[in-house]
Amino acid sequence: MPKQELAAWIDRARELDSDAWDHLYQFAFPQVYRYVSSRMSSSADVEDITEDVFAGALQSVGSLRAHDEAGLLAWLFQIARNKIADHLRRQYRRPTEPLDPDLEIGDDAPTPEELALRRDEDRALREALTELSPEQREVIVMKFAMGYDNARAAAVLGKSIGAINQLQHRAIQSLGRILDRVNA
Repeated sequence: MPKQELAAWIDRARELDSDAWDHLYQFAFPQVYRYVSSRMSSSADVEDITEDVFAGALQSVGSLRAHDEAGLLAWLFQIARNKIADHLRRQYRRPTEPLDPDLEIGDDAPTPEELALRRDEDRALREALTELSPEQREVIVMKFAMGYDNARAAAVLGKSIGAINQLQHRAIQSLGRILDRVNA
């Protein structure tokens, strides 16, 4: 979406124009969904939190100060971080792990052992990510879960490209050490 067109949609959304909000939602949904899914393991949780992000964004759209893609996504990702934190606090108070309703076992499906190994690896990586600094974790999510290049990650996070490079390098080194320690 061209910058000027996006800025116009943002301005109109601030005035609670439903067409403008629909356009922003269509534009940002895939990125917010990927961001949330990089932090949560349950597809049901990802869907619920993504829905909460956009509901919260709609309630506070009048306070949106962004005029470009980076600003809009930074605002939405901040809302997502808060919604994820709220969800994790609730989950901590009442820990449960439901069965995965999307799990289908067929000829081409991985075996239960393979699924268990993948889940263990995913869980280990998610836990290792929690040991990184918040800035390092955000860079890893932007780069590898969201597929952003350094320039786009820098714009969304409000940092220089050099800072993104440095954070990524340190984060990968730290993840390697953490995973080595866990697997030892």
